[in-house]
Amino acid sequence: MQRLIHFAIGSTWLLAAGAFSEPLPGSPGEFSLDQSIPASACVDRSYDEPLRPQFHFTACRNWLNDPNGMVFDGAKYHLFFQHNPLATTWGNMTWGHATSSDMVHWTQHDHALRPYRVDRRPGTIYSGAAVVDRDNSLGMQRGEQKTLCAFFTFAGRPRFYQAMAYSTDGGDSWTYWNDGRPIVDNQGFDAEERDPKVFWHEPSRQWVMVLWLRVNPGQVRFFVSKDLVNWKVASDLYRDWAFECMDLVFLPVDGDQKRRLAVLYDASFDYEIGTFDGREFRTQFGPFIAGGGNFYAAQTFNDSPDGRVVQIGWMRGGPDSAAQYRLPFNQQMSFPCELTLRTVDGEPRLYAWPIEEIRTLAADSLVRTDHMLCRGSNLLKNEEPLDLVDLAIEFEPAKTSTLQIQIAGTSLEYDAQSGRLLHNAAGEQGHPVETIAFDDLRPRDGLIRLRLLVDRLSVEVYAFDGQQFYAGYSPPRRDDRPQSISAAGADVRIKHFRLSRLKSAW
Repeated sequence: MQRLIHFAIGSTWLLAAGAFSEPLPGSPGEFSLDQSIPASACVDRSYDEPLRPQFHFTACRNWLNDPNGMVFDGAKYHLFFQHNPLATTWGNMTWGHATSSDMVHWTQHDHALRPYRVDRRPGTIYSGAAVVDRDNSLGMQRGEQKTLCAFFTFAGRPRFYQAMAYSTDGGDSWTYWNDGRPIVDNQGFDAEERDPKVFWHEPSRQWVMVLWLRVNPGQVRFFVSKDLVNWKVASDLYRDWAFECMDLVFLPVDGDQKRRLAVLYDASFDYEIGTFDGREFRTQFGPFIAGGGNFYAAQTFNDSPDGRVVQIGWMRGGPDSAAQYRLPFNQQMSFPCELTLRTVDGEPRLYAWPIEEIRTLAADSLVRTDHMLCRGSNLLKNEEPLDLVDLAIEFEPAKTSTLQIQIAGTSLEYDAQSGRLLHNAAGEQGHPVETIAFDDLRPRDGLIRLRLLVDRLSVEVYAFDGQQFYAGYSPPRRDDRPQSISAAGADVRIKHFRLSRLKSAW
């Protein structure tokens, strides 16, 4: 059966039957989808494999990396993602697509954006952003359904460029604007300029695009537009730390809506805090570094309700899940976190904290307060085996004490003398590798405060309400290592402890 594919050139509509893997002779501008990439995502799995993460998003099968196009459309959240539909290794970059009503329970759909060829140039679909065309800037809205616009990097040779596709049916189908040709052409600085982040800037009443251009020096370019198609250069920012997957968000300081600052960050989560007037970013604080471990290429949802700024990152690296554990997928997303700005020593700093919706997964909780954990004792003694865990712990370490946590496959150790939190992580070949989660974690008011999210094959750790956070892969659980929370070297006073068993989000 032929599949009908719509193309748009400006406001002119064309309807083509089928698609060609090669352009027609004599038709150099012919558009064709890559026919090796199926439209269907083959979402036929039950997600109940013993080692599949149960509350972190994974593709039903094959490779996943950067989160893309994160947007709330008024009814549901959209998570697009870099995806290889054909293998469990990187390649054939396509936008996978999933939706959720709460950012916890996800349903994967057919592929949204697939590689294509135009003007005799083949290319794949790299990272980008999506917006709700709230005021019909593009002019494509039909009825009450708002148009979704997805901005992405067309990764073709000799130079990448930025293109756009749109959907008038809530993301079920997509039209490539002007047959996938540039809306922002290569700027001439680097062959691989990429990762447009687009958002509506209400104070200046215009659309803004943030685009990474190059390293040495690191360069970020800001564009503005009234119609989502014609983009003008607004300003350039030069920062040595800036490298790919830029994002720009606006947050109140200590909850004060009258004092909102802009936070600009890159894939490695280097960030600066300042102001943005619709054209230019001006730094007031930073640069700083947030996150750590396997956390990378994070993006925030556009148009989140209630003014929340929620972020998801790619947990890159770690073991190849398919090769090491015989799973049908490889790589995962981090759990969604809400970002806030809080004053620390007179200056604002970025905090990240798991979204409150995780409570919908809580089955039961174990609570302890003001408990002396003596050397050799086990706080989890006689507890049923743990699998999925949300653990908050506040403890007072002695100067020579070590707190050891062993839950499922996750093994963490806090050494009071060095101030280090160590993670017995899973390396690329799946073998345990001692990794420093936090290098200088010192008590505040005599206490260390941690929160752990333990899923199958991963752990995320947040210190002091999320001022520091870490994401890492853990080896599979071994039955010969009993679960425990114990002290060594000296006793440790547990001021507060809450362990919640979590249900699967699938």
